[in-house]
Amino acid sequence: MKLATSSLPDWPAAMNQQMAAAYCGISVDTFVSACPVTPVVITKSNAGKRYLRVRLDEWLVSLDNPAPAKRQGMGAHRLANREAQRA
Repeated sequence: MKLATSSLPDWPAAMNQQMAAAYCGISVDTFVSACPVTPVVITKSNAGKRYLRVRLDEWLVSLDNPAPAKRQGMGAHRLANREAQRA
C-alpha cells in the first residue's frame, strides 16, 4: 500500500529516495547527484535505504553558509571615508 505524502501529518523521520528528494524540493536525479547524505540501511534491499530527515536538514542548512563579514575597527572606517573623500 502506497501512502500519499499529503495524507501524512508531517514529513517522516526516515524517507526513501523519492520522498527525500521531494522534501528537499529537487528532482530525484538532482538529489542523487548533489546530496552527500548517506542513507541508513534498514533492510538489505534497496527499498530498505532511508534518508534521515535530520541529516537532510543539516545538509540543506550547510548550503546557506555565507562568508562572515569582516569586522572593521573605527580606524579602518575612518581611512575608508578619507579615501572616498579624496577620490
